[in-house]
Amino acid sequence: MKSSPICSVIIVSYKGFHETTGPCLQSLLNCTEDIEIIIVDNNSGPITRELLSQAAWKDPRITLLFLDENRGYAAGNNIGARAAGSSLLLLLNSDTLVPRHALQRLCDLMDENPNWDMLGPVTNSAGNDQHIFCDADTPQKIIEQGSLWCSRTPGINFRTDRLIFFCVVIRSELYQSFQGLDEEFGLGYYEDTDFVYRAVKSGKQLIITESVFVYHKGKGRFSRKSGAIRKLMKRNKKLFKKKHGHGETTDHWRIKNLQALQRYQTYLGHGLSPQPLQYAFSNRWKLAETLMPNSPIKRFFYRRQLKAVLKLFRDSCIAPT
Repeated sequence: MKSSPICSVIIVSYKGFHETTGPCLQSLLNCTEDIEIIIVDNNSGPITRELLSQAAWKDPRITLLFLDENRGYAAGNNIGARAAGSSLLLLLNSDTLVPRHALQRLCDLMDENPNWDMLGPVTNSAGNDQHIFCDADTPQKIIEQGSLWCSRTPGINFRTDRLIFFCVVIRSELYQSFQGLDEEFGLGYYEDTDFVYRAVKSGKQLIITESVFVYHKGKGRFSRKSGAIRKLMKRNKKLFKKKHGHGETTDHWRIKNLQALQRYQTYLGHGLSPQPLQYAFSNRWKLAETLMPNSPIKRFFYRRQLKAVLKLFRDSCIAPT
């Protein structure tokens, strides 16, 4: 009897095969773990369909689900989840690149920690504390920086109230109990925020691991998005607020990074040597310097917070443990 795959990777595809889904699948070819890859294509057209079929021929772990219309991100993932055969779902954006052994490490962590409900890696592009500082200019060099980070910061995992769904592991039981992502959000935006908010409200444990890095191309700043996308984001933010009574669920990105800096100080003397913590602190400090507020008043108070965190961390490193 064949054992279940360690996880079911679900990718929602929509056009742009050569820029997104194609490179993503190529990176998964280097991941030799026993996984299943479910690609849900949102009616991209015959060219993409042919390219996906060629990719499936190269990798027998791939299952293709072609939709007759573009049903959006939430519906695509829900359809993929219903076809999944593993107790762990890994929702993966098509604009990611997965380093070798990253999936195995994520699944191992979930197996080792049965009380964890959702898990996300660090990355080069995210609007929360999963984002680490990377200054390389090509995907491969960024992945090398991420791999260096992971090799120097082993064993750092922490609870969060926000996970970005570029790459997230969710227990299938939890996903099904929540009836998946809310398809009322349509083509996309805020369906992941909604799911995370519901999970946190239900007392579920959301974890970020600094021992796994996944490259994420990302979508750029809000100001650079098309009018149609900005309109969709505003519409879905209103929908989220209507559902939950407010429009925000967590602190600003710069504050999440500041909280990560503060966390490293608490780890000193608790089983982790100072070296990886000093490395991680230095990396996030560089990121903090790029996140300065535009407002002079906010910038003043943010710099004061950073100086206080730096002093506390340095004092803790010097103090005997």
